[in-house]
Amino acid sequence: MAVPFYLHICQYCAYFIATVTNCLLLHLIQRRAGSTFGRYRVLMISFSIYAIVYANIEILTLPVMYVQGAGMIFYVDSVLKYHQDAGLLIAIVYCGCLALCISLLTTHFIFRYIAVCRQENIHIFKGNKLYLLFLPPFFLFIIWAISIYVNYRPNQLKKDFFRKVISELYEEDIDKIAFIAPLYYTHQEDGTFIFRFSDLSGCLLSCGIMGLFFSTCIFCAYKTYHKLHDSSLQMSKRTRKLSEQLFWSLGLQTLLPCFTQYIPVGLVFILPLFEIEVGKYINAVGVFCSLYPGLDPLIAIFIIDRFRNYLLRREKTTESKISQISVYKSQRDSSLA
Repeated sequence: MAVPFYLHICQYCAYFIATVTNCLLLHLIQRRAGSTFGRYRVLMISFSIYAIVYANIEILTLPVMYVQGAGMIFYVDSVLKYHQDAGLLIAIVYCGCLALCISLLTTHFIFRYIAVCRQENIHIFKGNKLYLLFLPPFFLFIIWAISIYVNYRPNQLKKDFFRKVISELYEEDIDKIAFIAPLYYTHQEDGTFIFRFSDLSGCLLSCGIMGLFFSTCIFCAYKTYHKLHDSSLQMSKRTRKLSEQLFWSLGLQTLLPCFTQYIPVGLVFILPLFEIEVGKYINAVGVFCSLYPGLDPLIAIFIIDRFRNYLLRREKTTESKISQISVYKSQRDSSLA
């Protein structure tokens, strides 16, 4: 049996959808994101660019997975499959993108929290200072990628452990393909365990990073939500409405990767710890992950009314003129509202 036929079909379809929807969102941001969006436009643009890059990395990876015993193998099934160095690199970058995604989402929450709850500190994002927000995500991307390489890179033990199943199920020679694999422990003949602490530490680090950033998102979301519903908040009706739309858009854009990336990927890390064998069905994780970059921009497009109305041609002429003026002003405006 080779790779399930549906897997790559879903991945290629998801790539096409991601490219179209993110290009559409970038167009809407350029046309309809007036000065009231302030510097938050930069974060929205950066996330759409990230999604397009991630979709391309997905195609260059085409991940195929299998869970066996206390281990999980992830091998590259793209054109880089038999180029072990390049294939290993793209697999590591693919995994690192998960850390980049959640950390970028966290920067969005931090920005909205400061813009709404700590308006006196919004000056820290003026000019090029805003781009400092991107340093922590890239730092975490590097940390996660290094952890994947150090803890999950191929070795002879892992090749021997997965050799039979890769040969019989996917008709591949494990000595020729590029792969990464956590293997938490193995059994001796007398039934005792031999724990692999490097792989276990990689699991702990990955789960710790996800937990830290989700906690930050929840804290910022809680504070922002309550502040937006505080009648004492000095904000125009129009700006408040836009802030609420941006908040709910961001909230749903955080829930989406929870169900398409982080919960499924978390299961990839956790199931082998308990030797819960799901076999080839773990490939559903690859399908879910590929759906994320295509679905994410649809949330912003249909929740933010100026995007939705423009796309559905339901905006009034006066609103269109006001927005055009706002876009013109936004080229000169450094507002951070």
